[in-house]
Amino acid sequence: MRREARLRLEFARLYPGVEAGVWEAAGVLADKVLACRLLLPSGGFILRDRALSGDHFEFRGGSAPRQLTPETLSADPRGAATDSALSTSS
Repeated sequence: MRREARLRLEFARLYPGVEAGVWEAAGVLADKVLACRLLLPSGGFILRDRALSGDHFEFRGGSAPRQLTPETLSADPRGAATDSALSTSS
């Protein structure tokens, strides 16, 4: 099942153009939210780690939430593979 999300009714005023209470594909909804933020910036409302805040949206389906991006590349376990590939190519 694909990942779906819906805007909680109490936060509808923060997301003009997004219909609250309606399940949509999470990726499509994230695109709508980001477009809304770019076109109608709001004073004091800042996107943080994700376009769809867990406080403002409900989710269903799909796999478990992914981990957030590490603060630095050195903290990323995938970095070891990249480092070794770079050192062997020189």
